Order: sequence, then structure tokens, then C-alpha cells
Amino acid sequence: MRNSVRILAVVILLFVFGLSGCASGKWNRYELYMGQSYQDGQRLVSGEQFQDFLRKQVTPKFSDGYTVLDAQGFWGGKKGLTYSERSKVLMIVSPAKDAGQRVDEIAKAYKDEFKQDSVLKIVSPVEVGFN
Repeated sequence: MRNSVRILAVVILLFVFGLSGCASGKWNRYELYMGQSYQDGQRLVSGEQFQDFLRKQVTPKFSDGYTVLDAQGFWGGKKGLTYSERSKVLMIVSPAKDAGQRVDEIAKAYKDEFKQDSVLKIVSPVEVGFN
């Protein structure tokens, strides 16, 4: 009898922890904002170059999927001027504990390959559901 109660308690705990892990998911949404102009301002990252970057750097790290959005970035510069640049937003939603590290690797590779000053990264906790 005592063993049955212990087994039942373990089964209930596993069930509760399993449901809580799936329901809230402790997933994160990662967004990388990647400018499409080289640092010199004279050249643009072509669509073909960007697709090649996705194929080599992003898809192997997040084969379950990701989203790419076209964007136009604006920021304040010196002497009160506002600058604008065509950009891409890479959005990844993942429950993986090492996802942040993989996203950082992607950002570094992008900076190195396309001579960027920086890549903006945003991380947000999210609730995920597949309907």
C-alpha cells in the first residue's frame, strides 16, 4: 500500500510538472534587427547574400523554423539628423536552453560577414500555443 501511494504521488508530480512545462512553455522570442547596409554605407546586402547567410548560419541552428521580416530602421545621429536603413528582422521562438547562445552566434556571424557595427537583439518571454 505504501509503495502504491509513493508511485501515485510520483506520477501526479510528473504529470503536473509536464503540463506546466508545456502550457507556459518557458519559451523565449528572440529578435535580431540586422541592417542591410555595409558599414561603409556604399554597399547593400543583396537578397541572395542574405538568403545564403540564412542557409549557412540560421537554418542549421534552428531547423524547426524561424521568421524573417522586412523592416525599415530609423535612429538618431549626430547633429540632430535621423538616419534610415533597410533592415531584416529575424524572429526565433524556442524553448531550448541554449537558444540564446545560438542566437548570439548568428548575430556575431552577421556582424563579421557584413561589416556591421551592431545587431540589435531583443529577448522576450512568451506563451506559445499551436492551434
